[in-house]
Amino acid sequence: MEGKKPRKGLFAGMKLKKKKKKGEKGLTIANKDALGDHDESANLQHGTLRRQEEGEEDLMNSDALSNVFGSLSPKKKRAKLTARIHEEEMKSQNYQIAITIIEARQLVGENIDPVVIIEIGDEKKQTTVKEGTNAPFYNEYFVFDFVGPQVFLFDKIINISVMHNKLIGSMLIGSFKVDVGMVYDQPGHQFCDKWALLTDPADIRTGAKGYLKCDIGVTGKGDAIKATQKTADTEEQIEKNLLIPKGFPSERPWARFYVRIYKAEGLPKMNSSIMANVTKAFIGDSKDLVDPYVVVMFAGQMGRTTVQKNCADPIWHEQIIFKEMFPPLCRRVKIQVWDEGSMNDVALATHFIDLKKISNEQDGDKGFLPTFGPAWINLYGSPRNHSLMDDHQELNEGFGEGVSFRGRLFIQIAVEILSGGARESKFSSIIKDIKLPSKDKDFKAPKGKDKTEKAGEDHKSASPSDKMNSTEVEIEPFDVPSEIYEEKFEEFLLFGTFFEATMIDRKLGDKPITFEVSVGNFGNITDGVSAGAGGKKKTHNGEAEESLLHEGEDEISHDLGVPLISTTPPEKPLITTGNRNYQYLPYNERKPCICVKSYWGSQTFRLYSSNTLEKMADHLEESLEQVKELIKVSEIASEEKMRTALNDFVSQCRVFITSAEKRRKGLNYTALDKKRLMLFKQELEAMSSDAKGIAQQQKKKIPLDEMMRETRSFIDKIRFLADEPQHTVPDVFIWMLSNHKRVAYARVPAKNILYSPAKEQRGKDCGKVKTHFLKLPGKRPLGWTVQAKVDIYLWLGPASYANSIMENLPVGYETELPSNTNAGHSVMPSPACLLYKTLHLFQLRAHMYQARGLIAADSTGLSDPFAKVTFMSHCQTTKIISQTLSPTWNQMLLFNSIVLHGDREEIAQFPPEIVIELYDDDAVGKAEYIGSTVAAPVVRLADQNYEPPKLSYHPVYCGNLSGGDLLATFELLEIPMSDPDRLPPLDPPDAGQFYPVPANIRPVLSKYRVEVLFWGVRELKKVQFLSVDRPQVLIECAGKGVKSSVIQSYKKNPNFSGLADWFEVELPENELLHPPLSICVVDWRAFGRSTLVGTHTINCLKQFLYKTQLSPHATPNRLHIVEIDKVSASPESPQAAELSQEEPFLADHTYDEVEQGQCAVLKPDPYLATVPATEPEHSASEPGKEKKQKDLKKSIRRSTKRRKRTIADESAENVIDWWSKYYASVLKMQKARGIFANEEKPEENNQTSDHIALIIEEEPDKKKKEKTLKRKQKETPNLATLQIYEGDLESEFNNFEDWVKTFQLLRGKSNDEVHADSEDRIIGKFKGSFCIYPSPKDGSLLDRGQPRILQGIPPNHSVKVLIRVYIVAAFNLSPADPDGKSDPYIVLRLGNTEIKDRENYIPKQLNPIFGRSFEIQATFPKDSLLTVLIYDHDFVGADDLIGETKIDLENRFYSRHRATCGLQSQYEIEGYNAWHDANKPSEILTKLCKDYRISGPSMRPGEIQVGTKVFKGQTVFTEDENEEPTESYEHLSLKVLHAWEEIPGAGYKLVPEHIETRPLYHKDKPGIEQGRVQMWVDMFPKDMPLPGPPVDISPRKPKGYELRVIIWNTEDVILEDENIFTGQKSSDIYVKGWIKGLEEDKQETDVHYNSLTGEGNFNWRFVFPFHYLPAEKQMVVSKRENIFSLEKTERKIPAELVLQVWDFERLSSDDFLGTLELNLNGFPRAAKTAKSCDLGMVVAASEENKISIFQQKRVRGWWPFIKAGELTGKVEAEFHLVTAEEAEKNPVGKARKEPEPLEKPNRPDTSFSWFVNPFKCLYHLIWRNYKKYIIIGIILLILIIFLVLFIYTLPGAISHRIVVG
Repeated sequence: MEGKKPRKGLFAGMKLKKKKKKGEKGLTIANKDALGDHDESANLQHGTLRRQEEGEEDLMNSDALSNVFGSLSPKKKRAKLTARIHEEEMKSQNYQIAITIIEARQLVGENIDPVVIIEIGDEKKQTTVKEGTNAPFYNEYFVFDFVGPQVFLFDKIINISVMHNKLIGSMLIGSFKVDVGMVYDQPGHQFCDKWALLTDPADIRTGAKGYLKCDIGVTGKGDAIKATQKTADTEEQIEKNLLIPKGFPSERPWARFYVRIYKAEGLPKMNSSIMANVTKAFIGDSKDLVDPYVVVMFAGQMGRTTVQKNCADPIWHEQIIFKEMFPPLCRRVKIQVWDEGSMNDVALATHFIDLKKISNEQDGDKGFLPTFGPAWINLYGSPRNHSLMDDHQELNEGFGEGVSFRGRLFIQIAVEILSGGARESKFSSIIKDIKLPSKDKDFKAPKGKDKTEKAGEDHKSASPSDKMNSTEVEIEPFDVPSEIYEEKFEEFLLFGTFFEATMIDRKLGDKPITFEVSVGNFGNITDGVSAGAGGKKKTHNGEAEESLLHEGEDEISHDLGVPLISTTPPEKPLITTGNRNYQYLPYNERKPCICVKSYWGSQTFRLYSSNTLEKMADHLEESLEQVKELIKVSEIASEEKMRTALNDFVSQCRVFITSAEKRRKGLNYTALDKKRLMLFKQELEAMSSDAKGIAQQQKKKIPLDEMMRETRSFIDKIRFLADEPQHTVPDVFIWMLSNHKRVAYARVPAKNILYSPAKEQRGKDCGKVKTHFLKLPGKRPLGWTVQAKVDIYLWLGPASYANSIMENLPVGYETELPSNTNAGHSVMPSPACLLYKTLHLFQLRAHMYQARGLIAADSTGLSDPFAKVTFMSHCQTTKIISQTLSPTWNQMLLFNSIVLHGDREEIAQFPPEIVIELYDDDAVGKAEYIGSTVAAPVVRLADQNYEPPKLSYHPVYCGNLSGGDLLATFELLEIPMSDPDRLPPLDPPDAGQFYPVPANIRPVLSKYRVEVLFWGVRELKKVQFLSVDRPQVLIECAGKGVKSSVIQSYKKNPNFSGLADWFEVELPENELLHPPLSICVVDWRAFGRSTLVGTHTINCLKQFLYKTQLSPHATPNRLHIVEIDKVSASPESPQAAELSQEEPFLADHTYDEVEQGQCAVLKPDPYLATVPATEPEHSASEPGKEKKQKDLKKSIRRSTKRRKRTIADESAENVIDWWSKYYASVLKMQKARGIFANEEKPEENNQTSDHIALIIEEEPDKKKKEKTLKRKQKETPNLATLQIYEGDLESEFNNFEDWVKTFQLLRGKSNDEVHADSEDRIIGKFKGSFCIYPSPKDGSLLDRGQPRILQGIPPNHSVKVLIRVYIVAAFNLSPADPDGKSDPYIVLRLGNTEIKDRENYIPKQLNPIFGRSFEIQATFPKDSLLTVLIYDHDFVGADDLIGETKIDLENRFYSRHRATCGLQSQYEIEGYNAWHDANKPSEILTKLCKDYRISGPSMRPGEIQVGTKVFKGQTVFTEDENEEPTESYEHLSLKVLHAWEEIPGAGYKLVPEHIETRPLYHKDKPGIEQGRVQMWVDMFPKDMPLPGPPVDISPRKPKGYELRVIIWNTEDVILEDENIFTGQKSSDIYVKGWIKGLEEDKQETDVHYNSLTGEGNFNWRFVFPFHYLPAEKQMVVSKRENIFSLEKTERKIPAELVLQVWDFERLSSDDFLGTLELNLNGFPRAAKTAKSCDLGMVVAASEENKISIFQQKRVRGWWPFIKAGELTGKVEAEFHLVTAEEAEKNPVGKARKEPEPLEKPNRPDTSFSWFVNPFKCLYHLIWRNYKKYIIIGIILLILIIFLVLFIYTLPGAISHRIVVG
């Protein structure tokens, strides 16, 4: 090996596990596609490794450096050990989907009444209806709750549609779909403030139908919601903020998704309906009783193929076409095969395809559209039993892991992007282009081909265009190019040998047991193909094929000496020694074999790639694990290891890429195969270059945890790539049959056991003995145990490699052939086995030392644990340790004379695994299972030197739960034949015949001292229905312990009288082996009885180890100098760095000099840069600095004069109050977030100020500075701000555990998922702390006369405190009423005090602004837990709790962070920001210095010195020019306090004035937020001077305003009516107006009839009273939602005025002509004349051109009316805004009435209504135009009448004449 030139393969230079005795030096792994020798770096690396290996022979055996790539070692005979017995189960979880519908814009339609409907699954909720607007504002919040496994929840689709609400039936405007999984994948599991693009599913050509702004968030239990402050930005760009995941294009085209269903094979022949079974009884087995059809579901739509009757291998040739925008927001395609039954249809199997896995989102030519196949997908589901009813039907519907093969389906997926409308499909032509390289052209086309073709043509001709353009699913037949079907079948062999079958559940009884191994339907004895038959392939010359196969089969069985059979011979199980619950099968020297032949397509290359990638990921994963272990030992070694791993990874990537490029071209690649190869290349190249960067660290030193994080992301990426969506060989199932009934199974992915001659492509368990724990099919009951443990050797591969099947079997076997060698044709060939003749005797010693963190199985919250150790067919049990979660057994279990078969060397290398199960002993009934782990023993052969093994931790799992760790080690010692007693000595057993763990294995102990601080117990609940009154705490660690004093009356004072105690204990010197420390609380009852209340176990003592600190004088000098440098820049904390604070805005504000020097904070000025660090303060450049400050001051003064006016306008009526400060802070927070949004690490910048924009140049010229200042200052008045925390205060300040820790006491069981982390287990809390250090040699107890732990701890007697609780507001409360709203009010509880604020409830509001403050008197420690509850007020029935939050006030009160009352950002004596602490800043500073024993503060003019630091700033102030200057150190003291954490010896950040945002929880929905509340708490001890009055935070009352709108004239209004006589166009114009939200106050002008030019004259006044909050720029509307509402609902909406122009119709409804919506806060300036008024002024108005009526007060001019984006008219209007008081003084009349009446408009004569004045109408419309015609007509009429009368009377007159005579 040494002499050869090392060949570099894929994993060149990997270190392999070696035994010294084998004498191999540097093993390397060869690979067919080896690189040339030009690869220098690999060579180099190889060389170094070799040298290392030779030098570090001894190290090689140590675990830390164990084989870097174990799974590749050719000599490994056993698969990698896994500690978990059961894999992850799917578990149901609670999820909450919260959706806020904010507003919609640009909705299509005229005068629509939009309403939003949200549907998720079957649940449906809707918003209120908004009238007559295309931009409705809702701001409504909805919550949907779901319970179920994550996978199914994520397939749910959120469908949001906007409807136009009509009386009869609503009309869809547009809708939007996204699946829940997509939302959950977003950062923070939410989309926030995003615009969803609405489209019409019925017509995809029309494009966007509008945009809907919404928040969608999905939270599971324990997910933190990121609270986001809303930005009230009116002019935001919708396109840039669409609701799509990051990286999606904003323009998403429509696409067609084709899912082609070709055919299926191997479906279950039986359907499970009862009728079918009856039929079967009559007809016999001749027919397949299954009528399959396929259902495909995608994006909430479903398409299904036709049904193929009585066919288990159906051929469909149909394609299902979905239309959806691309990329779609729904990711999974669900494909189900159903069986049509006479009674009901039954699902046969379900398969999901994730679009992410079959496409690539990258830009350019790198990405590719979703594409799949044509390829097979394997279907799995319930086992095939011929029972009447299927017990495991849910497995077929996709719930849970499939336990049996159910056939496979040949499908193809493709996507075609539609450009413009949907046209005829190009897809068929695309398919014909992908001609697959075919071998034999004479493949017969299926018979039905011509029929389908014809059908296809008809279908196409008939398809109407509207179907093409809607998103309805289409189903159509298609033609199959013959190449698709030319699949080459390859013969595969599956070989297995059973080495051990133990731990079989004894419930199975003693019926004979067999094992069946099957792949696909091959080997499945129920209704599959028998193991040997090959003739099931439908080929054109079936018979010849059949016989050929049989000949082949003979050859194989001759070669292997193994007949083809898939089941082991039946064996009766025997009972395990030492454990009656388990049985085993006696596979001693005879190991039964199975062998199955099967036929699959030859696309193994897919599995090979994915195996190689898996190995790379495994290698990185193993390295990470080792690094984690190494970190505990040494930093350098772990970093080195990390680097080696990354370098290996780089070389592996390189080789993978080159081998991928050399792939054989002849393989039948599908489009996806080619694309995936490209993708592997790209991704690996990218990752390897990253890895190189990290490993070599050219740019900067990368910390280890960063390296580990990066490696983790590489692993995840590779794992994602390795998952192959196109299946080939189905998974292998191992079934245990008892008495021919299927009992338990294991599922082995085919790729894991697939053979390849190239080592890196081989499956990781191929040809290795692997332990499988069989499990029950379907839903498993709680606490289910192992059904059986099977050690099996599996090998799967193409028959051409059959000669290497036996290669890796454990050596020393002979094959035992069955009697008749001609296995192929015999009816039932007898099985073969391997015979292992040689046997060896061993002794197993299980050293069970201790366990920690076990699961509690008793109601006391503890367990009585004992362990069962099972090895082969032997089992032993440790002693029971009662009532503990961290038992120390210190027991050695001895298993004598264990017989193992095989080669002793191999046994030594690959011993069988040991299973350790932990149980909780119960006095009554069966012991309860609480977890298990698997371990491998350390083997020592008779001729080796004995070395005691080291104890190590083995992780314990109970189902899904992590169940702690077991500290143990196991050794397997060979018993020498010559001298059976020559074994390492044992320690003598104790009285109970228990052997202790030998001393040389037990950890080395040394003496430690544990000091305990007993502070008190809190929140104890009742135990056994009695409340706890006299609690005591017991601390125990490693058998030693200490007790606290007994609290005499818990109700009066729950603190301990004795504060500290200590005990000495022997602990292991190795910190990692430290035993847990347990805290027990007991309650003393009458007659000396005690009851256990609860316990807490601390598993890791590392945090309490007391490290000796440096001497206190080591550092200050350096700091001192730095500080001076800093001080000259600014002694400010970043929080106060508010540039806009420079300006004394009210007369009573006083500001200090420091703030004026502020532009130096963010960028050091050139002036200051010149100060040498070593100089004292009075440096040469001081005068320069002062001059600069003066200039700056002037410039600020100047700019303020100009700004005073605008602000005064804005807030003339606006008093500056606490809310001004609040809104300024919110704005500041948003800006800070906006600026830092794109930076990498926002944590560091949390408090930085938001005026960064100010200093841009190094040496800014004055003019520019003035400009920037002016602009900034215009935006916000200079207000002091406070800190708004997005979470609670505790999370900002490490739970205030700086002085004492809080431990939760637990009680009750935790052994099932429900209880494991439920709140009910917490029975109380213990406050205390620990300090552990090696015992001092001289035994001196105290450090400076007191235990170390008492340093800085306050006395714990009771203290009276005044508490002020301020509740500002709450958001996103969970709706408690059926109408989706709540009526929240506040309840406070502290001790026995309860304050109910029920009468101040806020009706129908989920985002209430409370603005309430409460005062409570309390006594610590009795009342230290403040609970803030938000209830929902109900008129009928009890009020419902919405949510609650609990605050530990005591921790805050005593914390060194001084959380009693936050420090304000500025010191002021009166006004909105008046100092509200009881002590002034200078007093606080003096007290702090005293407490921390820091010298100072010494105050000198202009500076304060604390310790070694000097702070400079202004200390002399002048109020007015003529007054005396006053001296005050308060401002500067406050600056020092803000910088307190920088002072040496102090080092705690003091809590600033703040508002915390606390999540609310409800016990019925544990872990899911029910909303958030903004609040803060101030506390003042009663023995100090009392503080001033509480801060007034009562909500601002909205101001009454009246908007007077005069509509003067309109112009160019479009003409709608046509005159019947003249064809002349006219309109009857009138104008409607209202303020949005106040629709009931709609006002209309009179009608200007018959306007012929679009001109209308009105002179009409609308008067709109409304309420408005100027600071929030929101209008407040209170009104009843509907007739049944008891109270008015208050809403805040933007103030918008709507003016509409209408055409009046007498008989039908009026016609809408156009609308104008103006936001009163910012609307476009008016045009001076009608001519200059156009669309552009509204559509393209920029921020500068907008005006606010609240500033201007009076505006007049022309504005355009718009309808569907067209200009439809212009209006001349005048707006006048007055306050309610002014309106009362100078009232005006509506319309044209008094007071201040308007004159009648001068309308043309034509303007009137024909209905009212018909004559006028005749005159104007007819007479004037047709005068002459009318006159001629009348003359003619008279003539005609004359003639008629003449003719009529003529005969009579004549006859009369004649008669008369």
